Amino acid sequence: MEIVFKDKALFEIVSDPKERVRHFGAVRAKLILRRLQTLKSVERLEQLRKLPGRFHELKGDRKGQWACDLDQPYRLIFEPKKIERAKAIVIIVEIVNYH
Repeated sequence: MEIVFKDKALFEIVSDPKERVRHFGAVRAKLILRRLQTLKSVERLEQLRKLPGRFHELKGDRKGQWACDLDQPYRLIFEPKKIERAKAIVIIVEIVNYH
């Protein structure tokens, strides 16, 4: 899958290793990178359900979004988009404790 970010600020934090660690801490920064690599490695969302990280669909006001675990209670939130004749796209929405 192709990964894009909802906004430039989140992209800049996540894509810069030093900023990622400064903003999220070393453990969460490492997990964020691991989850992004997992997202890039699959072609279909259903493949994620069997992989580490507890990838799952969200409900309620977050319907249409998916989440995966980072360090408790934080989650990486993303929205899958289907594009015909192209690679599937995942939009990284936020990294948050939404509970």
